[in-house]
Amino acid sequence: MTIELFKENQKGKCYTTDDFKIYYRNKDTVSGDNSENVEEVIYLITGKAEVTLKDSTRTVESPAEINIPAKTYHKIKALTDIAFLIF
Repeated sequence: MTIELFKENQKGKCYTTDDFKIYYRNKDTVSGDNSENVEEVIYLITGKAEVTLKDSTRTVESPAEINIPAKTYHKIKALTDIAFLIF
């Protein structure tokens, strides 16, 4: 398996593999914030985040599994530095 740096910016870093993506997000940054997605399973492996699905918001701490149905509004705000995997 090859792990490649896909994107790096003020939010953090994203790596890709053949099967999943690895994200490192800095505190107070936002991921998602849209409803244009395929079905996703996210595993929060470090940190704490505020997760919004449709009109419901909750705080999750690692380790946690987050299921996001296709074409569903979602937003993940890093309350601490976080790392997560997306399948």
